[in-house]
Amino acid sequence: MLHYEFMRIALVVAILLGILLPLIGSGVVYKRLSSSGDALAHTSLAGVAIGLAAGLNPLLISIICCIVAFLIIEVLRKKFQKFSEIGVVVVLSASIGIAGILSSYTSQGNFDAYLFGSILLISDWELYLIIGLTVLVLVLSILFYGPFMATLYNENEAKAHGIKVNWINFIHSLILSIVIAVGAKIVGSLVVSSMIVLPTAVAMQFKKGYKWTLIISVIVGVLAMVSGLIISYYAEWKPGATIVLVSVIILIIVFLVKGIITFLRYLKIRKNKLKKC
Repeated sequence: MLHYEFMRIALVVAILLGILLPLIGSGVVYKRLSSSGDALAHTSLAGVAIGLAAGLNPLLISIICCIVAFLIIEVLRKKFQKFSEIGVVVVLSASIGIAGILSSYTSQGNFDAYLFGSILLISDWELYLIIGLTVLVLVLSILFYGPFMATLYNENEAKAHGIKVNWINFIHSLILSIVIAVGAKIVGSLVVSSMIVLPTAVAMQFKKGYKWTLIISVIVGVLAMVSGLIISYYAEWKPGATIVLVSVIILIIVFLVKGIITFLRYLKIRKNKLKKC
């Protein structure tokens, strides 16, 4: 597998995305904004359709559309404070409509490639972009770990301690928009939102606190990305779909193991009670 250059590049990208998506996705899950990630993923697809129909760079247009969509979601969230999910639904609905209509004016093969990604067809500038985003998110995660964690648990208390909550949320959402657009190109618009949520969902099952949730989610993300890529190569499946399926299987395995452990503890406690009787 590794004697092909495109597979070596794909493996590097898989590792980088395995780190990048869970790091940026943890905040989304803790803030209960998973639906926003899904809306932005569909927006990226609309951006691709616009780019292909207009003869422009689909990835660049997708990034721009995701940034605009996140700004719209923020505006609508402030306008409908008690019903903040309305903004997500509006953007999601509009994106599906735009993507559906404009897909009629694009090459079906090119458009379909963005549904499940093209991790095996990474250009040099896309590779550099992913490397840059990964480094940026890693640096910001380390430098602003404390303030960001404070905003996740209690925004009002964080503001009272002088933390710029609005700026932190803005920067996080901005980077999230760009990451989703880039990730959609690599693993697919229908897949990227799952990869943002699933590794964190697995990590949260261990209940080790936010720091360990980040670490475990990155490990799970890298494991799912690399395993999915390898399986898809030998099974001749779509890489993006395979990666998500591996992530779901990991989550199911964790659920089963937790259930078995809980059941064994119950049997042990019951056995000890019977002995005392």
